[in-house]
Formats: sequence, structure tokens, C-alpha cells
Amino acid sequence: MGNTFVISGLKQKRARIDGELRALQRSVVQRTEERNMPDSGIHMFEPDCNPDMIAPIRPGSHGLFFSYREIPRLMLDYMRKAAKPIRLEPLTEYMIAAKGLTPDECARKRIRHNIRQALTRLEQRGLIRRILEEPDMWWELVP
Repeated sequence: MGNTFVISGLKQKRARIDGELRALQRSVVQRTEERNMPDSGIHMFEPDCNPDMIAPIRPGSHGLFFSYREIPRLMLDYMRKAAKPIRLEPLTEYMIAAKGLTPDECARKRIRHNIRQALTRLEQRGLIRRILEEPDMWWELVP
């Protein structure tokens, strides 16, 4: 029986996942109870209101490294100082240095992704524009 280690490993993996699922189910039950608490207050002041018809708000997910609207502000400052088209990599390095971060490769990739998203949003708002797509994207301020 050479596969006893495999079986015990799979059983342990299943037990760990099952424990996580049970914790998540308890959390869902608790959050559901918390969500239902304001419903009694709503019914007290507006008996005809159906709380299930209230649209949910998607939770915001600000990054770990930058506060709200900090990325676009730092990017625009850098672009104004540079006064020339810039690429994503130097911009990323500037942002990391400006915050005094020492991220690993995974965090650096996430920061680069957040910066790319912010660049796209600034482009949609008409504050910057793409001037070159290949081999690298270059961005500049709109005069």
C-alpha cells in the first residue's frame, strides 16, 4: 500500500476545506442576522417598505498600499513634473518609491495593475491620453 500518504493528505485537505466552509457558513448566518436588524426599524417608520427591494452596495476594495484617490493624484503630479510622455514601469517605480514601499513581486504586480486601471480611468475622464500602444504603452497629459 504505497498510497497511504496520498490518502491521508487528501483526507487532511478535505477536512481543512470543510472547516473553512463551516466557518464561512457561520459567518453568512451572522451577517444575515445583522442585515435583518435594520429591517425592523425600517418597518417601524415605513410599514409598506420591502427591505428586499433595497439595492445592495458593492463593498469597496481600496488597495493595501494607497489610500483613496492617491494613485491618480501621484500619477498626475509625476506626469506634470516629467512634462513628457511616460511608460508604466517608470511610473510604477516612482509610485513605489513615493510611498517608501519594498513590495515583493506579487505585490508589485498588483500595484502595476492598480496603476494601469487608474491610467485608463484618467484617460476616460480626458485628463491623459495614450500615444503609443506597442511595444510599450506611453501616456501623456492632455494639454
